[in-house]
Amino acid sequence: MQVLTLIMSRAVPDVQIESAEVVESVSRTLSLYWIRVKPNHDKYWERFMVLYPHWKQVGWFRNLGSRFVPIFPSRAMLIDWLSDVLGLTQGERNFLQLCVR
Repeated sequence: MQVLTLIMSRAVPDVQIESAEVVESVSRTLSLYWIRVKPNHDKYWERFMVLYPHWKQVGWFRNLGSRFVPIFPSRAMLIDWLSDVLGLTQGERNFLQLCVR
């Protein structure tokens, strides 16, 4: 997950992060995916939402599941959303998709 951590650090440079990882939360009928940022998850996402005010519009288009932390029904949709919000190049997007599988 070093690539994800690097991208997330670059996205919000004023919040120090040690790691970022895609987390799968599983219920009986549904898997949901989100990105956990350590050490200060809440502070990171608060700042992210300020820096990227279009995060929600892009998220609703991609079936965003939460208004506070981006949650998606698949890992690929989560990474596509992040790539769209951050404006990653196709190469960065492809590399990130490979790294978080």
